Amino acid sequence: MTERPAGPTRERVVQSDGGQEASPASIVLGALVGLGLAAAGFVIGVGATGLAGETNSFWYLSRSSGFVAYLLLWGSVVWGLLLSSKIGQGTLRPPALLDAHQFLSNTALGFAFFHCWVLMCDHYLSFPLQAVLLPFASSYETLLVAAGQLALWLSLLLSVSFLVRKRIGQRVWRSLHYSSFLTFFFVLAHAVWLGSDSSRPAVQLFYLATAGVVLFLTCYRILTSHKALSAAPKERTTA
Repeated sequence: MTERPAGPTRERVVQSDGGQEASPASIVLGALVGLGLAAAGFVIGVGATGLAGETNSFWYLSRSSGFVAYLLLWGSVVWGLLLSSKIGQGTLRPPALLDAHQFLSNTALGFAFFHCWVLMCDHYLSFPLQAVLLPFASSYETLLVAAGQLALWLSLLLSVSFLVRKRIGQRVWRSLHYSSFLTFFFVLAHAVWLGSDSSRPAVQLFYLATAGVVLFLTCYRILTSHKALSAAPKERTTA
């Protein structure tokens, strides 16, 4: 009785989630696109509300760029879950999913840095550079601000990890990439409990819907992975 040729099939599955490393140019391009779009929004906002530090201009610009960064990060996480689950593999080409996943992540990073920079221009809050970049350095809502800061640096780490994927190995890279879930929920906590507009029903529905999609896809991935692992010994036994 011949054994079932599981090796090549397994290899195709491993490679389908993107075996190629990202180029530095792709990370820089995505971040620059995010910064460019955010800067365009900044110019429009300045034209509409003025540039004086004592106005609410910088606060509005920071909140809007934070919203966009959150939505892009959510899209990156969802794309990553589609890439690693049967939902996306059956309908979308893995290379396209991987490119979209990386681009959304890098663009979100650009908007996140813009979000931080605008806060330093707000005279009301007066965030110095160290309070913006260093976790737990801010005296204003230290834990919630730190959640956003940790998410920022984790996002940067994950983007850089695409550059060294082959060097650190697939297993280490995957283990590191699981922190993207932590990054998303850090950002969610930062946005929900620190955002001045989180009391609005529409904003609450927005956060609930986006978090619900991530939780659903995460549970789906866990369940399908568990079924695949359970079925593998049975297939080898019956072969």
